[in-house]
Amino acid sequence: MIYALLSALFFGSSDAFWKPIISKYSYNSIVLSRTIFSSLFLVVFVLLNGNLNLASTPDYLLVLFLGSVSAFGFLFLIKAFELGSTCIVISLNSTTLIISQITAFMFFDELVNWKNYSIVFAFIVLAILLLNNLKFKLNSGIKYALASSLLFGIAHPLLAISVHAIGNYQTAALQEITLLVWIVVYLKKTKSTEKVKFLINQEVLVLATLSTVALSLLFYAYSVVEVYKVHLISSFYPIPALLIAFVIYKEKISIYQFFGIVLSILSTYLIATNFI
Repeated sequence: MIYALLSALFFGSSDAFWKPIISKYSYNSIVLSRTIFSSLFLVVFVLLNGNLNLASTPDYLLVLFLGSVSAFGFLFLIKAFELGSTCIVISLNSTTLIISQITAFMFFDELVNWKNYSIVFAFIVLAILLLNNLKFKLNSGIKYALASSLLFGIAHPLLAISVHAIGNYQTAALQEITLLVWIVVYLKKTKSTEKVKFLINQEVLVLATLSTVALSLLFYAYSVVEVYKVHLISSFYPIPALLIAFVIYKEKISIYQFFGIVLSILSTYLIATNFI
């Protein structure tokens, strides 16, 4: 369970560290540079680990397919942020939790106390709404945000199959390399007037490192914890982002977000103590 919690911590920290970078460089340059570094880091992890699990061709094809599905989810998310407000896009993208739970129960034989699960799931959905200040309205970015949630919710739980077949580091590396390929294709096809640059600086390296560690922990959690529990826990990634924004950037936390944090901690405790 600790690996899923740490994954949420690093994902949330990564989101928070976008703030000082996004005001200096173009979004596309940051995304490209971050993904190049994270792909390199994960390849190094695989080589240093030395325990290469040589699986069958279908296992690798599954990773590449699911990595492509996840990559399109990421590209749809970029488009959603371009067309809609950040708060609304994050609120809509939170529906990934619901889709990932459906996927986990459809493809994995995991025992669940449905009564207790329903209580915790309701707590988490309410916590997500509170963390987003209960703000939601329709806008032009809605279809891309929902498409992103659908693809993430399907691809990420199913990557647990690949983790068991070829290992967490190899799965993470192949997914990130696949994402990099699709990002390059997207940047070449898009008709953007901004010039995309490869950035090498401390800020991008920190961002890439946080993302790499988060992804590695997420995939390792798949190998030791039930898939549906991993996604319940990882849905709390906004908490570290909010706390970092509060401590470092001196941003205010609303009363809704405060109660969302409290409810998230309660839900985490219930999951960690096998309430469900």
